[in-house]
Amino acid sequence: MKPVIVIEKLADLVHLVEALTGHEFIAIDTESNSFYAYFEKVCLIQISTLEEDYVIDPFSVGDLSPLKDILKNQGVEKIFHASSNDVLGLKRDFGFEFQNVFDTAVSCKLLGYKHLGLAKIIDQHFGVSLNKKKWQRCDWGKRPLTREQLDYARFDTHFLIPLRHMLAENLIAKDLIDAAKEAFERACLQAFQGKSFHPDAFIQIKGARLLDDLGKKVLKALYRYREEQARHRNRAPFRIISNEALIRIAQQRPKDIKEIAAIKGIPRSYHHNRGAQRLLSLIRKCQGNEDEALQQ
Repeated sequence: MKPVIVIEKLADLVHLVEALTGHEFIAIDTESNSFYAYFEKVCLIQISTLEEDYVIDPFSVGDLSPLKDILKNQGVEKIFHASSNDVLGLKRDFGFEFQNVFDTAVSCKLLGYKHLGLAKIIDQHFGVSLNKKKWQRCDWGKRPLTREQLDYARFDTHFLIPLRHMLAENLIAKDLIDAAKEAFERACLQAFQGKSFHPDAFIQIKGARLLDDLGKKVLKALYRYREEQARHRNRAPFRIISNEALIRIAQQRPKDIKEIAAIKGIPRSYHHNRGAQRLLSLIRKCQGNEDEALQQ
């Protein structure tokens, strides 16, 4: 296998796009920092042909507009595995539009595969084991990237073109190719929608429905507070306070800083005055509302 080619300069990206225009099939994947940031962004773009694997660093390149034409080029098929998140992320961050997409995950689903994860499928067809667990939760927004990260990233696209050819042959044989093409077209046309927050979604947290009425009120207040903090600090909400810790607070309803610090899973930043007092204030407010309701 040839060494992965890392694209860190605009001039190199321009040359890459010129080279890709001559290919009928290219494979594409992205890596984002959604596991760490509230406002996630595309941190890496992987592209493979049958001959080469490329990794584009958007932070170093800066201007990714040269990719615009290739992604809209009807004569070049863009192969993704589970394209939805990749397409939406590229639309969100760079305003790209897409034509002529092939989705290997959608194809596998139509063909009745039991497991749709890329690692399982690559292992099944090519006998190669990918360590997805180690790197899926990597902070791809950090620099510099290690050689190990680059090697992992290239494997997300390295096998997609031969995989596509096998799947397309099966789709045609089973008269499923038209259904697949309709699904691929929908993936191209999906519209990016801004990040939304629904306060009542707190009830979907595991254990929320088992809380008493006051516990649910406290949990909802904590859920809203966590979202505000996550947005303000640009951190994934669970990295502010985990769902499990929110449930424990709503169940135990601590009365002072010492009791908050004793709750399993509470971050250290809430073991002290400012953070702890904010949580205590939310709990007391909910309890005060409950007391007022009982007096009426």
